[in-house]
Amino acid sequence: MTIHDELGQTRRALQNLEKALAGLRNQLGPHLDVLRLIDDVSRCSTDLRRLEEQVGPPRRHELVVIPDDDRDHGLWGAGDVDHEGLGAPGRRGGV
Repeated sequence: MTIHDELGQTRRALQNLEKALAGLRNQLGPHLDVLRLIDDVSRCSTDLRRLEEQVGPPRRHELVVIPDDDRDHGLWGAGDVDHEGLGAPGRRGGV
């Protein structure tokens, strides 16, 4: 799970807690402990928002297209480049 997944999951949990506390407030009225919990969740939400800003948006990976056309073999030097598995042309193995 990425950091952005974790942040999103935490955001959803805080939102669910805010809804639950709103329901408690409706049932109990402005009870001191409910109001304190609402304040605590508000501070957590603010701290999470700051953390999300520090982490930044998810980075998108750009697709790099490598063409399949022929390569310019002149870029490989003046013929003295080793051929894969064969060695340089005109060389002989040592005895």
